[in-house]
Amino acid sequence: DGGFYLTTVGRVQTPTLAIVVEREEQIKQFVSRPYFEVHAQFDVEAGQYSGRWFDTNFKKNDEDAERRAERLWERNQAEAIRQACQSQQAVVTEETKPTTQSAPMLFDLTSLQREGNARFGFSAKTTLSLAQALYERHKVLTYPRTDSRALPEDYLSTVQDTLGILRDEASERLSAMTGGSGGNPIGPHAAKILSNDWVQPNKRIFNDAKISDHFAIIPTSQAPKNLSEAEAKIYDLVVRRFMAAFFPPAEFRNTTRISQIDRHHFKTEGKVMVKP
Repeated sequence: DGGFYLTTVGRVQTPTLAIVVEREEQIKQFVSRPYFEVHAQFDVEAGQYSGRWFDTNFKKNDEDAERRAERLWERNQAEAIRQACQSQQAVVTEETKPTTQSAPMLFDLTSLQREGNARFGFSAKTTLSLAQALYERHKVLTYPRTDSRALPEDYLSTVQDTLGILRDEASERLSAMTGGSGGNPIGPHAAKILSNDWVQPNKRIFNDAKISDHFAIIPTSQAPKNLSEAEAKIYDLVVRRFMAAFFPPAEFRNTTRISQIDRHHFKTEGKVMVKP
């Protein structure tokens, strides 16, 4: 009534609101522009492969974020490339690099809630209540309200004991509770970790500096009994993430193939798993 206007202020609200407003302005000012790409199909003795034309002289332009090495803004440019390359032979070069990919880190509450939603459609509240029940009532998970994804550095023997339970008791019980729908039994995976002695000091897993009040969510040495279907799903999720952390990284081979016709270059990329 006095002519005052309500204004949201706060160390979180103000910058967040500024981000939303800035993005909204970008959306309002956006003008769509058609662009063209040239895709080619190459014949080789073993069959066919596809490649996409790209500009070898392309340099990123911060003023125009929509520019890409493979985009052409004029149809006649794309058509000229097509005509120049049609039915022509290409000179092929290849570069292959080995890469690895580690398992995801152990769960904290937020990452468990995200995974529970993605896999089972559980809300964040549902996942928390299930994890809380698994902790308090069933005593098969550690404390769930944590923001840490690491374990204490003196926890190696505890982890080995837990893996022993997963190998011997938990696998059969969990399989019975989920009606055998949990995919591969967890027992053989736990046995493989123990037989290969993969539980070793590792700062990615065992790191006191990355623990505040509570450590990551992992199974306890208590075998599960009488879990509901929903509880069994969350327990199984945590168990598999826990075991995966101790497996060696997956190994891949990344290959980039460049097929050149005159001054035109086409790129083909592929990724092959060498070792799971």
